[in-house]
Amino acid sequence: MNTIKIASLFGVEDVNDIKTLDGGHINRTYLVTASDGGYVLQSLNREVFAFPEKVMGNISAVEAAFVRYGDGTVSVPHYLEADGANFVDADGEIYRMYSYTESSEVSADRNYLMGRSFGAFLRIINSGGVKLHETIHDFRDFGRYYSSLSAVSRVKSELFTELSKELEAVFDGNLPKRNVHNDAKSANIITGRQCTVIDLDTSMEGYAALDFGDMIRSVLPDMSAVRAVAKGFAEGLCGLLTSAEVDSLYYGILWAVGELSMRYYIDGIAENGYFKGKTPVDCIRRADELYEQLLYVKANRETITGIVHAVFSE
Repeated sequence: MNTIKIASLFGVEDVNDIKTLDGGHINRTYLVTASDGGYVLQSLNREVFAFPEKVMGNISAVEAAFVRYGDGTVSVPHYLEADGANFVDADGEIYRMYSYTESSEVSADRNYLMGRSFGAFLRIINSGGVKLHETIHDFRDFGRYYSSLSAVSRVKSELFTELSKELEAVFDGNLPKRNVHNDAKSANIITGRQCTVIDLDTSMEGYAALDFGDMIRSVLPDMSAVRAVAKGFAEGLCGLLTSAEVDSLYYGILWAVGELSMRYYIDGIAENGYFKGKTPVDCIRRADELYEQLLYVKANRETITGIVHAVFSE
């Protein structure tokens, strides 16, 4: 079924243009230009998301939480409906669609807005007992990636072994798990008078520290940016986290950087092809960059933890 026909299933007619959007690692994404505006049309990758109905069910739950508990500081996309559902199954492929919004210039610091947006996102989706399904089994399982890397190579094994033990001690089963985004990065924030959090597919139960770690990973080594993200995150959360969770935020950075480094090493060595458009050489180069970033985070532990505790105590 062609994309114009699929768009019509969501009630979008008079399509002028459809073009592929690059940048994502997983789903196929199109920008649809119609007479009444722009839309994002996506085909969900069923190799990654084995149970797409759970992904779309989570998205419905997140949207409902924003309707009920949102405070105007941040929004999420509204997915269009087709026959009462927020997706269609067309020739075995799952499609969904929502209105396209471009980022606009804002006077506030973008890093602060990213932190505040994801902090508010966590606060809202953890209101009222919202329960999200697991969309990818063991998605943020550090031990699984460590075992996978160990199976194909002993590259950088000493630091990853040490880190695996360190994280196991911090995230020991006593730390609260909450609904989180699981891909909290700058590219998933559309800035504006009201910022929008996008790419909700991996939203499910996890540790708040990992969303923080993903954000900080994207702004290192700029410590002023680290402070801006942390300040925004604390303000957006409005006291949601326990003191133990605040203490875990630094370790969330170690987890996020270390996990991604291992994933790139695995892809480069085993040539899995998860990171689309990247050769094995590209993957190893990126893995090495992240490994160096991991060393930087460890070397600057005192500075980073000082920033975190300062902004969360304000």
